[in-house]
Amino acid sequence: MEFRILHLYYDIMNLYGEYGNVSALERYLRMQGAEVMTDRLTVGDAPDFCSYDLVYTGSGTERKQLFVLEDIKRHTESIKNALESGVIFLATGNSFELFGKSVTSADGAVHEGLSLFDFTVSLGEKRILGDVIYRSGISEKPFVGFINRASEIYGVKHPLFTVVHGIGNSEQDKSEGICEGSFYGTHLTGPCIVKNPHMAEYFVRLLTSRRSADYSPIRFGNEEKAYRTTLEALTDRFEGKQNRS
Repeated sequence: MEFRILHLYYDIMNLYGEYGNVSALERYLRMQGAEVMTDRLTVGDAPDFCSYDLVYTGSGTERKQLFVLEDIKRHTESIKNALESGVIFLATGNSFELFGKSVTSADGAVHEGLSLFDFTVSLGEKRILGDVIYRSGISEKPFVGFINRASEIYGVKHPLFTVVHGIGNSEQDKSEGICEGSFYGTHLTGPCIVKNPHMAEYFVRLLTSRRSADYSPIRFGNEEKAYRTTLEALTDRFEGKQNRS
């Protein structure tokens, strides 16, 4: 069994060391006894999106985000076809913003997105950042991580997460990210799959199921300990603040 992964814009959209998400998935898939082939492609390349099991892209600066937006538009139909055929997309950080209707920059300029989903994005001068705890239907366990962005996202119909503590898609939104069909997007960094072993398990299960293969349970020893330590520390901090207020 072989899995094919595309790490798209690996050299541009990798602001928070998010290659770690791909490395973790590669390692856990190999623990299933599978071979993993990862292509790392960037601006000007011509990927065959339908030939991959998973397409991943990470976060970049706002300037690089808009630069990549102009390149990825030429792939709109190919990406749409891949999603319709069940290829899994995981877009972390501001890369998932590319797939909406538009990105309005801080100076008011409107940049057309891929329009694969109905949400819109507004960039500002102020950075929105902080630790978070989320819940999601993809696992019974909470998710932990960090948010660092300069955007507000409006109009997401099917969010990936519900906010327990911290920041959502916008200031008033108690949900975060997007989960529509086989597309998953979130601003959760950490990297998110490294910090949340149950998230890794979810995607490995998803990938093996896509190939009609059996899933072999993964023993997350140190990863699970690190996750529990982080969750306990963040929970104590957030609940301590609430009690003091």
